[in-house]
Amino acid sequence: MSDLAPDLQELYTQVGIACEITQVLEVEAGNLALAYLTFFMKPGQDVTAVETDVFRAVIEDVNRKTLGAMFRHLRGIATIDATLLEIMDKALERRNYLTHHFFRTHNFAIQSIEGRAAMMKDLETVSADLKRGHQLLSAMTDSINQLAGHGKDLNATVEKFVRRGKRIDI
Repeated sequence: MSDLAPDLQELYTQVGIACEITQVLEVEAGNLALAYLTFFMKPGQDVTAVETDVFRAVIEDVNRKTLGAMFRHLRGIATIDATLLEIMDKALERRNYLTHHFFRTHNFAIQSIEGRAAMMKDLETVSADLKRGHQLLSAMTDSINQLAGHGKDLNATVEKFVRRGKRIDI
């Protein structure tokens, strides 16, 4: 049992959940880049050694890039509606705020019940903007996959990976 006040424990829990959303958002930006790349492949076609190398290079590049760099890259390869760009920019801003400034901004607020309540309210807004950004990127990825004809078995593939991810090999 934790010796933290329940509201402080909840604050830390919600920060952790928000941090997970930021990582999921980053992964989805990479998925979008890969979906764009696979858009030019026919469903069911064998992947050549050269294409494998290209995919590997893109994945390594995505893994090295910050979310801001990935967004700049996406802007460079696609024309994105201004309203959608605003959602992406807000998600990026919120991600950076949460990661680098959230606790510093609230400074001593964490020491009081009222301060923690204000932090939770701020965190709710941050989380909502992060979720909206993820939903947008996910919809863009799904749209590209559907247009390319790659979406037919996508849900089954995702479910297979989820089952495999839950398996514990000891």
